[in-house]
Amino acid sequence: MHVLLAYDGSDGARRALATVAALHHEGDVVTIVTSAEGVPLFGHAGTLPSPEQEEERHRDAIEAQTALAEHGMEAAVVKRHGDPATAILDEADKEGADLIVMGTRGISTAERWLVGSVSTKVLHHAHCSVLVAR
Repeated sequence: MHVLLAYDGSDGARRALATVAALHHEGDVVTIVTSAEGVPLFGHAGTLPSPEQEEERHRDAIEAQTALAEHGMEAAVVKRHGDPATAILDEADKEGADLIVMGTRGISTAERWLVGSVSTKVLHHAHCSVLVAR
């Protein structure tokens, strides 16, 4: 089984990481995907993450990869830019993931109404099963 772990270093992501470790079977393939959403570029369409965001996501990915290695699991790391839900969905499609495992961030009702939650977007648009760790 190919498992895609959406990881951003949050408490919810750490719960998702623990879930992946607990459910792992011999032969499973794990891909850790992180995404740094950037700030708008002046005069250009699109965004670029700040160097601080890039560094934070790199540390997050290494943290997850190290934790999985401590459970005897190898994992590839993929760093993406832009909207996290889109990054997760695109990577799951590209890799042919069988399962996406992710946490929740606990955003407020107002925030969810204004921008939506990443987990909700992934649940509604993924081609494969999605496990949301709480």
